[in-house]
Amino acid sequence: MKISEVAKQTGLPEDTLRFYEKNNLIGEVPRVNGIRDYSEQNLRRISFVKCLRGAEVPIEVIRKYVELVDAGEDTLPERIKLLEAQRDALDRKLTETQAAYDKIVYKINLYQKGEK
Repeated sequence: MKISEVAKQTGLPEDTLRFYEKNNLIGEVPRVNGIRDYSEQNLRRISFVKCLRGAEVPIEVIRKYVELVDAGEDTLPERIKLLEAQRDALDRKLTETQAAYDKIVYKINLYQKGEK
C-alpha cells in the first residue's frame, strides 16, 4: 500500500508516517521501484503507534517497546512491564480527567440554575 493510501486510511499525515519509519517505530517499509509499499505488519504497527501516541505515550517509550518486540519472545515480560506502566499512567490521567469533567459539569449546572 502506498504512503498516500496509508495516510488516507489512518488519518495520519504522510510526514508523520515518514517520521515513524525514520524513527524505527513501524519496522522497515519495503520499496517497489523506490516507492514505499506498506505491508500488513507495517499497518498493524502504525495502528498501535497511533493508539499509543493518542494516549500521549512518549516516542522514546514506543521506540523501546518496538525494540523489545523486534528482539523476540524472550522480551515478553519486559514488554508487559512497559505496557503496565503506561496503563497505570493512563489510569491516573483518566482519574484526573474525570475529576475535571465532574467539576465542569457541576459549574454548568450551577450556572444553568442561576447560581454563581
